[in-house]
Amino acid sequence: MAEFGENIRKAREEKGITQQTLADKLFVSRQAVSRWENGSRYPDLLTAKSLAAALDTTLDKLLDNDDMQNYPDVNPVIEYPLYKRIQTAIFTAAFVTNLVQLIWFICFNLTENRAFQTNYEIAAQIANAISAGLITAVLLFGMIKSIKDTITPGAAAKIAVMLIGIDFINIFVMQYLDWRKNNPASAWSIALSAPIDAAFIISVLLFFLGKKPQKPVAVCICAGLVMMKIFGAYISSLISVLGTAKLTKYLITSSLRVFALSLIPILIIYMAATLYRKRQLVIQMTL
Repeated sequence: MAEFGENIRKAREEKGITQQTLADKLFVSRQAVSRWENGSRYPDLLTAKSLAAALDTTLDKLLDNDDMQNYPDVNPVIEYPLYKRIQTAIFTAAFVTNLVQLIWFICFNLTENRAFQTNYEIAAQIANAISAGLITAVLLFGMIKSIKDTITPGAAAKIAVMLIGIDFINIFVMQYLDWRKNNPASAWSIALSAPIDAAFIISVLLFFLGKKPQKPVAVCICAGLVMMKIFGAYISSLISVLGTAKLTKYLITSSLRVFALSLIPILIIYMAATLYRKRQLVIQMTL
């Protein structure tokens, strides 16, 4: 984006105005204009459009072809205050619910029932606790970046891949433990969800890091499959405990877990949808 900054400087000098004068027209600081011109920061889309008008030029003249393709990906995914607050709210809700269900899981599954579990069941519980802990940590990281407004498409891809990848690795750990305790049916059931996570990771990387603008259809489909997987496992387990003494406890623990996990694909869909809207807006503004 160095060319973009150079083009701003040239257009400003041709018009014979100072950085301060341009800043006053755009209701920004002179330091902001200086950062745009040296390429360290970039204006959001609406400001960029006003910038072009203030310089009596067009956005596509300030941006060359390469800059035009990269422009949506150098700034945060979401540039509008309301959308930012929604993104932060989803991150916060996902973090808090995952943290609560992690604490609940540790208190009851790893302590209260430990005396009644086999070694392999304890190992599975510990693996699930580690997986939940890592997911919670990633969500905290994402929440902080969202508050600071530093989630670029590259950062969004990293956060999404980490969230999906942790579950992907945990699947193979659980498959191995089920195989060791001679429960092949459960192992195969777990293995069937691995391709969904793998496809989800690939679709996220292609969409967020892809050079050509594309609709987030694959991301939404994979996210939908993940949610179906989560609710399918929940309903299947719920049926197995109907009419038993475990029903009340299951409804409390598993319902919280399902809500916590379902917020993750919702969050990824939201970031993908807003980035797609931003990329489309760039195209419309240069027509």
